[in-house]
Amino acid sequence: MTSGKARRETLNSLQLALRWQTTRTVLFHSAVANRLGIAITDLSCLNLLSMDGPRTPGQLAQDIGITRGGAVTAMIDRLERAGYVARERDPADRRRILVVITSKAARQVSPLFAGLGRAIGEEFVGRDAESLADLLDFVTASTDALAHATDSLRVPSALVDE
Repeated sequence: MTSGKARRETLNSLQLALRWQTTRTVLFHSAVANRLGIAITDLSCLNLLSMDGPRTPGQLAQDIGITRGGAVTAMIDRLERAGYVARERDPADRRRILVVITSKAARQVSPLFAGLGRAIGEEFVGRDAESLADLLDFVTASTDALAHATDSLRVPSALVDE
């Protein structure tokens, strides 16, 4: 097999594996959201808040890809009623409201991800720092590509003649 052909086949296999990984991630997050009794969009909000810290409702709407106003307000209201988030005044600008994740969310959500975290950690036992750095580069590049692809789908496209 030529090196070009082997590379193409490996790249095709890698892309298929990434599709499986993405699908499994969506299904896992759906199962977590279902266990918590919340929508998957609500879980995405909790994930963003746990990774990036407090956000304004507008920032959450933009990051998640929902409309400002009604949709983001309804999501925050649901999460606040469940005790997973709170609205607080921004100490830097008292006119702004920040959405913050609560300790209840951490206590109830984190354990649902713990088994997955352990399993992934076990996959990396014995890997050296260079190997882990290569994996980090790959995951970061893949995540960036996914973000760009998502953003391109959110941009209204020109009407296509049928």
